[in-house]
Amino acid sequence: MPEDLKFIKGRFSPAEAAEILLSVLNNKIQFHALKSLNLRIEDHDLNFNSEKRIKELKEAKKTIEKMVLKAHNEDLYIEINSSIKVNLISRDGQQS
Repeated sequence: MPEDLKFIKGRFSPAEAAEILLSVLNNKIQFHALKSLNLRIEDHDLNFNSEKRIKELKEAKKTIEKMVLKAHNEDLYIEINSSIKVNLISRDGQQS
């Protein structure tokens, strides 16, 4: 059965929001970079998805940086509401 977990919820200063959001994005970028490196060694064709995801995450990072700068310049807070949906699935893709 899927679980919806509250991940990030609250109102943050621009500096706090930047720390929270950019650390999550940087960790995901690092994860995909390592995965990409491992796949490059094993199979060149499988590497494409990780590289595509890294590009998407870097674009999201730029967007967050712009929002944080705007909030800082305009003396605004940033409200973040994020949840994660977690499902258990078998190795063949069937939901448990």
